[in-house]
Amino acid sequence: MVIFKESYNNLVEIFNISTKENKPVIFPTDTIYGIGASIQSKHANIEIFEIKKRPQNKPFPILAGSIEQMEEIADIASLSSNNYNFLKENYNKFNTFILKAKDSLDELYKQNGKVAVRIPNKQILSDMLVKNNILLTATSVNESGQPFLNSLDIIIKEFKSIELFLYGKIRNQSSNIFDISNNEILKLR
Repeated sequence: MVIFKESYNNLVEIFNISTKENKPVIFPTDTIYGIGASIQSKHANIEIFEIKKRPQNKPFPILAGSIEQMEEIADIASLSSNNYNFLKENYNKFNTFILKAKDSLDELYKQNGKVAVRIPNKQILSDMLVKNNILLTATSVNESGQPFLNSLDIIIKEFKSIELFLYGKIRNQSSNIFDISNNEILKLR
């Protein structure tokens, strides 16, 4: 088991290990503790579905470090000007956005042609994503349908199969979710 305190260098190191070894990571997002892996690590993401007992037809949100990086997987150009402005004004306010997915995005990460994407409001995390050109899945640490866990001690005890952990500060509140893939702005949570 590898446990690091959250820092930029430790984020880089633990996600390099994760990608190289195809293993999920538990880490502090800007909102809650998340479990995730690079979207390039399909095996690790399938393992996360199994650990969470979550059906694969319910894909995980993806963390991007910027709107430009978000465009690698989402069709930002298809947004109405109103929805694009909403995205620009609210991306750093603990919000997840449902967008039309690019055709090139693996089916594991989209549902009905859509993808959930969030830019974390945590500078070291968003910087790491951009500087290392990595997109990460990030879902709450819990079994599917159960409340998210916020204590690292409990998480380590409950998720013994995970070998890579980062600990740090969290907001302890889930993100809002907005579907802006059509002309309307629909708040889902």
